[in-house]
Amino acid sequence: MATFDADEQEQVDAIKHFWRAYGNIVMMVVLAVVVGFGGTKWWEHRSMTKAQSASATFNKIEASEAGDETDRVSSLSKELIADYSGTYYADLASLNLAKVASDGGDHQQAIDLFLKVIANDRDASLVPLAKLRLAALYVITEQFDLAMNALDGDAGSSMSGLYADMRGDIYAAQKLNDEARASYEEALERLQEGNPWIDIVQIKIDSLGSQ
Repeated sequence: MATFDADEQEQVDAIKHFWRAYGNIVMMVVLAVVVGFGGTKWWEHRSMTKAQSASATFNKIEASEAGDETDRVSSLSKELIADYSGTYYADLASLNLAKVASDGGDHQQAIDLFLKVIANDRDASLVPLAKLRLAALYVITEQFDLAMNALDGDAGSSMSGLYADMRGDIYAAQKLNDEARASYEEALERLQEGNPWIDIVQIKIDSLGSQ
């Protein structure tokens, strides 16, 4: 039979005393940690599954776009936005739905969708694109101050040329040809060599010269 010396017995008694006094608290902490760890894993799994499902729905939207199925693009986009509102794909769907609305003449719905994507501010690449498209809609609806305000902020190097081009469009729509030309020339400087949009901007500049 195992025996304990005095020091060992004191340690055993101390451990027993500790567990009598704090055992419940320790078990609660351990349980919380285990549940928390499991909860984190569950949340990670749920988030991944949600993103995969959203991606699958978005692939259907792209296929419908390729097939020029406007009604299906609209219904799938609404479904994705409703079911996966916290995802990047929901913002992509909002951009698609805004295009459908704009093409159908519902400019206000498109504007509201672009504003929502901008307010969500979930992705650094989508927000500048949403601002650019929002500005274009404001030009169509002749809300020129709002169009210019939509382009506030850093567009990033990849979008700066397109932003300058849009400013040119805003000025040109108001017959402010000198300002439009300056913006278009800025766009030419910022657009990367080989960008097909360069030819379009040059045509805009040449058009101003004949007015």
